[in-house]
Amino acid sequence: MLKGEFELYTEKEAFFNCAFLAALANGSTIIHGVKATPEFGAFADYLKSMGANLNVKEDSWEIEGTNFKCNQPLNLDWVGESQPYMQRNKKIIECLLNGEPFHCEEKIAVNDSLIRELASFGVELEWKLDGPDEEDELAKRMARAKGVKNERKWICDILPVRSLLARDRFVPGSVTEAAFLALMASIVSGSEILIKTVALDTTRAGIFAAFKRLGADIEVESRHEKGRDVWGNLRVKYSQELKGRRFNADSLCTCLEEIPLLAAMACFAEGESIFSLPHFAKDFCKPAFEILYKNFKSAGIECGLYEDGFILRGVPEINPDNFDCKGNAIVGLALHALNKKAKGKNEVIGIECIENIYPETINKIGA
Repeated sequence: MLKGEFELYTEKEAFFNCAFLAALANGSTIIHGVKATPEFGAFADYLKSMGANLNVKEDSWEIEGTNFKCNQPLNLDWVGESQPYMQRNKKIIECLLNGEPFHCEEKIAVNDSLIRELASFGVELEWKLDGPDEEDELAKRMARAKGVKNERKWICDILPVRSLLARDRFVPGSVTEAAFLALMASIVSGSEILIKTVALDTTRAGIFAAFKRLGADIEVESRHEKGRDVWGNLRVKYSQELKGRRFNADSLCTCLEEIPLLAAMACFAEGESIFSLPHFAKDFCKPAFEILYKNFKSAGIECGLYEDGFILRGVPEINPDNFDCKGNAIVGLALHALNKKAKGKNEVIGIECIENIYPETINKIGA
C-alpha cells in the first residue's frame, strides 16, 4: 500500500514557457519552488545562448532577461509540433518576436500555459469563450431550426508586444507524475496519499476528472488561485469499485499524455471503457495505444484498437507476463502500476527510460 505525502517535479512545459519569457523580459525574474528534472539543464543552456543570465539555486531560478536583445536567431524546436496547441504556441512566439499581433480561434481550450504566462508578464491579450450559454437549450434549438451555426469557441487575441515585465513566478508540480501517483494509490489496496502542489489548470489537468469518472477517490485540498494559475493538493484513497466509462474526444483533449495511465486504471474497472480520440491526436496517441494493446492482451485483458481510439474491458485480476514499454516513459509508468498491483515477478522491460524524465519516481513510492 501507499501512504504519506509526495512532492512533485515542476511541470516541464509550463516551466519552459515561463523561463523563456523571463529570458526575453526587461529585468530579473525569480521562479520559485523549482524541482528540476534532467531536461531543465539543457534548457538552461538554451536560455544562456539567448543572452540571458541565470543564477540557478537548489529550488529557484533567477533569470536576468535580454529585453528582446537576443544573441542569435532562436531555435523553437523545444515548443514541439505534434499537437495543434504546440503549433499555436510556436506561432504566438513568432508573432511575439516580430512585434506582430496574434489571433486564433479554437473549439476546445487545450493547454493554455503560454497564454497565461504572457498575461503574467504584462502582455495585453484576450482569451475568452465566445458563443451561446451551454445551459440555454432553447437558444440552441432555435438556432438549429434557423440553420444558424451555434458553436462555442475560444478566441485569443494578443496585441503586439514591445516589452515583457519581469515577474516573480511559481510553477506547480507535474500533472503526469501526479497522475501516476494517483493511479497507484487508486488501485493498490489500503492506500491513502497526499500529492502536494499539483497544477490544476483545466486546459491541462483533465486526467483527474477522467480518473474520478471511473470512480477514483480523489479530492482537492488547499486549492490556490493566483491570477490565471490554479494549483492544490490532491488527497487520493484506494478505490474499491471502479466503473468502465466512455471517454469522448472532448474529455480526452486535456489529458492526451496521460491516457495510458487512464487506460491502466480502466483495466480494473467493471465493464467496458472506450477512448475516442480527437482527430488531431490520432497520430500522436497511436504508438502508445499499440504498445498498450500488446501488453494488455498478453496480461489477459480483452481490448482492441480501432480507427478512432481504443477499447478495453476491465478484469478482476491480470497476469503481467514480461511487460515491455518499448522505451515509452508514460506507458512505462502505466505498466509499472499494473505490474505492482498484480505483484508481477519481473520488472517492466525498458522501465529505465522513466529515469530520464522523472528520476527516482519509481523508487520513492517504495515499489
